[in-house]
Amino acid sequence: MDLINVNEENKIELAESVIAEIKNFEALKVRVEIQEKKLREELLEAMKKYNINYWETPDGSIKATYKSATTRKNIDSKRLKEELPDIAEEYTKNVIVKESVALSIDV
Repeated sequence: MDLINVNEENKIELAESVIAEIKNFEALKVRVEIQEKKLREELLEAMKKYNINYWETPDGSIKATYKSATTRKNIDSKRLKEELPDIAEEYTKNVIVKESVALSIDV
Protein backbone atom coordinates (compact mmCIF):
# COMPACT_ATOMS: atom_id res chain seq x y z
CA MET A 1 0.00 0.00 0.00
CA ASP A 2 1.17 3.50 -0.80
CA LEU A 3 1.31 6.00 2.02
CA ILE A 4 -1.83 7.74 0.74
CA ASN A 5 -4.52 6.01 -1.34
CA VAL A 6 -8.00 6.82 -2.59
CA ASN A 7 -10.37 3.83 -2.35
CA GLU A 8 -13.31 2.83 -4.58
CA GLU A 9 -15.63 5.09 -2.58
CA ASN A 10 -13.32 8.05 -3.35
CA LYS A 11 -12.21 8.24 0.29
CA ILE A 12 -8.61 8.88 1.34
CA GLU A 13 -6.84 6.11 3.21
CA LEU A 14 -3.58 6.82 5.04
CA ALA A 15 -1.00 4.24 6.00
CA GLU A 16 -0.74 3.70 9.77
CA SER A 17 2.84 4.98 9.61
CA VAL A 18 1.62 8.29 8.16
CA ILE A 19 -1.07 8.61 10.84
CA ALA A 20 1.46 7.86 13.60
CA GLU A 21 3.95 10.35 12.17
CA ILE A 22 1.32 13.10 11.94
CA LYS A 23 0.31 12.47 15.57
CA ASN A 24 3.95 12.51 16.72
CA PHE A 25 4.63 15.80 14.93
CA GLU A 26 1.46 17.33 16.37
CA ALA A 27 2.43 16.29 19.90
CA LEU A 28 5.93 17.71 19.39
CA LYS A 29 4.45 20.94 18.00
CA VAL A 30 2.22 21.35 21.07
CA ARG A 31 5.14 20.79 23.45
CA VAL A 32 7.34 23.25 21.54
CA GLU A 33 4.55 25.88 21.45
CA ILE A 34 4.07 25.58 25.21
CA GLN A 35 7.80 25.94 25.78
CA GLU A 36 8.02 28.89 23.39
CA LYS A 37 5.10 30.64 25.12
CA LYS A 38 6.79 30.20 28.50
CA LEU A 39 10.09 31.61 27.19
CA ARG A 40 8.33 34.59 25.59
CA GLU A 41 6.51 35.32 28.86
CA GLU A 42 9.79 35.17 30.81
CA LEU A 43 11.46 37.50 28.31
CA LEU A 44 8.51 39.90 28.51
CA GLU A 45 8.65 39.95 32.31
CA ALA A 46 12.41 40.56 32.30
CA MET A 47 12.09 43.39 29.77
CA LYS A 48 9.33 45.01 31.87
CA LYS A 49 11.23 44.53 35.14
CA TYR A 50 14.44 46.09 33.84
CA ASN A 51 12.73 48.66 31.58
CA ILE A 52 14.33 47.27 28.41
CA ASN A 53 12.52 48.20 25.21
CA TYR A 54 14.79 46.42 22.72
CA TRP A 55 17.06 43.38 22.88
CA GLU A 56 18.83 41.19 20.36
CA THR A 57 21.20 38.24 20.39
CA PRO A 58 24.89 38.96 19.76
CA ASP A 59 24.61 37.56 16.22
CA GLY A 60 21.40 39.54 15.54
CA SER A 61 19.42 36.39 14.77
CA ILE A 62 16.79 37.14 17.41
CA LYS A 63 15.38 40.59 18.11
CA ALA A 64 12.81 41.49 20.74
CA THR A 65 10.93 44.75 21.02
CA TYR A 66 8.80 45.40 24.10
CA LYS A 67 5.34 46.66 23.23
CA SER A 68 3.24 47.93 26.10
CA ALA A 69 -0.45 47.13 26.40
CA THR A 70 -2.80 49.30 24.37
CA THR A 71 -6.51 49.61 23.74
CA ARG A 72 -7.80 48.80 20.29
CA LYS A 73 -11.18 49.67 18.85
CA ASN A 74 -13.04 46.98 16.93
CA ILE A 75 -16.36 47.02 15.16
CA ASP A 76 -18.96 44.60 16.52
CA SER A 77 -19.79 43.12 13.12
CA LYS A 78 -22.44 40.75 14.50
CA ARG A 79 -24.38 43.63 16.04
CA LEU A 80 -23.88 45.81 12.96
CA LYS A 81 -25.29 43.05 10.73
CA GLU A 82 -28.28 42.66 13.04
CA GLU A 83 -29.09 46.36 13.47
CA LEU A 84 -27.94 47.87 10.15
CA PRO A 85 -27.73 45.02 7.63
CA ASP A 86 -27.69 47.33 4.56
CA ILE A 87 -24.71 49.31 5.85
CA ALA A 88 -22.95 46.13 6.93
CA GLU A 89 -23.40 44.70 3.43
CA GLU A 90 -22.18 47.93 1.81
CA TYR A 91 -18.92 47.82 3.78
CA THR A 92 -18.38 44.07 3.54
CA LYS A 93 -15.63 42.96 1.19
CA ASN A 94 -14.83 39.56 -0.25
CA VAL A 95 -11.39 38.20 0.56
CA ILE A 96 -9.85 35.22 -1.22
CA VAL A 97 -8.56 32.65 1.27
CA LYS A 98 -5.75 30.38 0.12
CA GLU A 99 -6.58 26.70 -0.04
CA SER A 100 -5.33 24.52 2.79
CA VAL A 101 -5.93 21.32 4.72
CA ALA A 102 -7.11 21.55 8.32
CA LEU A 103 -6.19 18.69 10.65
CA SER A 104 -7.71 17.97 14.04
CA ILE A 105 -5.41 15.64 15.94
CA ASP A 106 -5.70 14.05 19.36
CA VAL A 107 -2.37 13.00 20.78
